[in-house]
Amino acid sequence: MDDSSQIPDSPEAEDPIQDQELRVLRAALEVSRLVQPLENANGIVVAACSLTGGTGGLLYLRSPEGGEHQLLGCHVGNDDSRRKGLLRVRLEEILGSAGFVNADLESGPCPPVFRGLGFESLVSVAGEESDCRCRLLVGFPAPAGTPSLRASGETASRLLSDCLPGLANALRMERVRELVIKDDQTESYNRRYLDSFLAEEVERARRYGTVLSVIFMDLDNLKEVNSLHGHAAGSWALRELARRVLAGIRGSDKLFRYGGDEFCAVLPETDAVGACELAERLRQTIAARPFELESGREVSLTASFGVACFPLHGDSAANLMISADQAMSRVKLSGKNSIGVGGNPALESGTG
Repeated sequence: MDDSSQIPDSPEAEDPIQDQELRVLRAALEVSRLVQPLENANGIVVAACSLTGGTGGLLYLRSPEGGEHQLLGCHVGNDDSRRKGLLRVRLEEILGSAGFVNADLESGPCPPVFRGLGFESLVSVAGEESDCRCRLLVGFPAPAGTPSLRASGETASRLLSDCLPGLANALRMERVRELVIKDDQTESYNRRYLDSFLAEEVERARRYGTVLSVIFMDLDNLKEVNSLHGHAAGSWALRELARRVLAGIRGSDKLFRYGGDEFCAVLPETDAVGACELAERLRQTIAARPFELESGREVSLTASFGVACFPLHGDSAANLMISADQAMSRVKLSGKNSIGVGGNPALESGTG
C-alpha cells in the first residue's frame, strides 16, 4: 500500500470555549445526582470554584415569601481558617456594600467582610428556577479587573443555570418530606427526624474532622401559662418560641421539638463557643419582649439552655444529647433563664 496515499491525522485546534462548556455540563450532571438540598448546594459551590479557580464560595437561597437570603452551600477546605468566617456572612451584608443587589452577573472588588477572609475580588451571579431563587458568590485571591474575572463570572452563571432545575427539584422533594417530619404544632421538626438527622450529622463530622453542636432549650414556667390561661395559650407560646428561634439560626441549622416544651437545635460546623454565643442571643430574644397569646394577652417568659459539642462533650449522637440535656437540667435547678455547657459547669452563663 502506498504510504503517500494516506493523509496523516492533523490534530484539530482545541476550542477552549467548547471545552469549558463541556466541563460545565459534566459538573452540572454530577451535581444533579445529589438529591439532598444541602449536598446539592455544596456541590454547586465546589464545582463553581473548581471551574473558575475560585478559592471559596457561598450559595444563598431566598424563599418564595421573600425576606433575607439563607446560606445553603459553602466551600473552602475543612481545615481552612476562613470556613467559620464564611458561614457567618449574611448575603445582605455583602450585597449592600458591594452594589450587587440587582445584578444577574457582576464582578468587582470584595466588600470588607470578604476581604477580611483573604479574598480580593468577588463574582456574584443570580439565578431563578420556578420558586427557587439563588445567588452564587465565588471569591478569588486576584484583584478585581483581571481579564479572567469576567470569564469566571460567565462560567459560574452557566453552571448555576444548568444546576438550578436539579436544586429546585431537590427542594421540592424536601418540602414534601417535611410534611412527614415536621411537628404538628410548631414549624420545627419532630423527634423522630431528630434521631436520624443527628446521627447522620455526627457521622459526617467524624468523617470530615469537623465539629457539631446541639442546643437543648426548655421554656421556663410554661405550666403556669397552662394553668392561668389554658393549654391553648401554652401551645400558642410554643409556636412563638419556635418562630423566634428559627428567625435566629442559620439555614443550615435545624430546630426540633424534642417533646412538651423542650426543643433542640442542631448546628453543623459550629464549635462550643459559637453555640454558646447563639444560645445567649436566643435567650435574650426570648426574654426581651412578652409573648402575645392568641387571646391578645401578653405573658413574659424565659428559657433555659444546655449546649454540647461533638466531639468535646460526646462522641456519639446519644452521648451528645445526654450531655446537652444534663447541662440544661443544671440550669433549671439553679435558677433558670441561663445557659449550661455540657461537661463543664464552670463555663455556664448567667442571666447577664
